[in-house]
Amino acid sequence: MDEAALYDRQIRLWGLEAQHRMRNASILIAGMRALSNEVCKNIILAGVGSITILEHGTVTEEDLGAQFLLRQEDLGRNRGEAAAEKARHLNPRVKVVVDQEDIAQKPDAFFAQFNVVCLTGCSPDQMIRIDHACRETKTGLYIAGVHGFFGFIFCDLTHHDYREEAQEPATERGKEPETTITQRSQSYDSLASTLEATWAYPKPRALRRKVSPLFFAIQVLWQFQQEHGGRLPQSGHADDLAAMLRLRDARLKEAQVDGSFVDDELIQTLVGSASAEISPVCAIVGGFLAQDILKTLSGKDAPLLNYFMYNGIEGTGLVHHVQKTQA
Repeated sequence: MDEAALYDRQIRLWGLEAQHRMRNASILIAGMRALSNEVCKNIILAGVGSITILEHGTVTEEDLGAQFLLRQEDLGRNRGEAAAEKARHLNPRVKVVVDQEDIAQKPDAFFAQFNVVCLTGCSPDQMIRIDHACRETKTGLYIAGVHGFFGFIFCDLTHHDYREEAQEPATERGKEPETTITQRSQSYDSLASTLEATWAYPKPRALRRKVSPLFFAIQVLWQFQQEHGGRLPQSGHADDLAAMLRLRDARLKEAQVDGSFVDDELIQTLVGSASAEISPVCAIVGGFLAQDILKTLSGKDAPLLNYFMYNGIEGTGLVHHVQKTQA
């Protein structure tokens, strides 16, 4: 099939120039998880230039529960290599490369070769390090994860220029509406600076209009990982739950947030499913993430600014603009 015909719907949506930018883009997907499967599927079908899958781990039984790019016969193989074999069949026009090294061994300069870097399953320390490296070279960065019923996305594009289209109503009968194109730009805060944000809202109800309690719960989860060698809390471990509640109290106090804002039930549910990947949650968060990556590459319309929090229990997906200094 001719390439223009293959991507006809996308060209109509984004325009030929935007499709050309995507066709020449290079994307890094670090960490092959169920969420990464969804992202790879969507951006490969959209016709990006190349994807590099960075993964040093091997396929286990747990991976087969939610990762649709893996099969029983892949047990013991490198996760990235096994997933890439199936991913290439989705769109042979997209180059899929596998790098089996550990991301912890990659120098900062490694990430500069990509247009967009997408991290899943990384440790909090690696997230902060790589975000700093990407900001130095103005490389777009997305960090995402799914923990049971909950999912998150963080976006840092450093500084991003994009076009915003709007249709003006026709001034005369019989004439078509006019489309105006406005050039806009947006600056982004680093991951580290958003983690230092203080809120100082006197009442939880007022704060809920600004940010989800899940935003702080995910931060507490990262702090737990930093204190426990990178591992996630385990369901049924009373000591892990106690540690998470202690970290919750300390984080809210540091952020000048009312202690009741993140209740015990949310922390308990997060602890109970932190290491689980639930397919529908991965599909929702992965679909949002892939669409936003494509939006960034196309340069059309504003990408995510700068957090997306998905709560599968409530069925809510909320976007939050978090800065170090909150208004």
